[in-house]
Amino acid sequence: MLGYTYAGVEGNDYMALRGPAGVLYDIVVDPAHRRQGVGRMLLDATLDVLKSRGAPRVVLSTAERNSDAQRLFDRAGFRRTMIEMTRELND
Repeated sequence: MLGYTYAGVEGNDYMALRGPAGVLYDIVVDPAHRRQGVGRMLLDATLDVLKSRGAPRVVLSTAERNSDAQRLFDRAGFRRTMIEMTRELND
């Protein structure tokens, strides 16, 4: 297996202040096959499926430190729209 994506179509999300959207929950590429276009192929196929299911937009989240994923999403036309902030309570 080279990789996979996990995505779905959701209705209004009042917490995220957005209307219906496709949501890319996960995209995984086997480390031995990264930087060979596999991620982009999986992403493009997932976007096509979400569009065919009526998603007017696609949203996703990625870790602040995951620069490789951010580069993939930037190149695919995604833009930053929300900032999630975390505070540890056990410090």
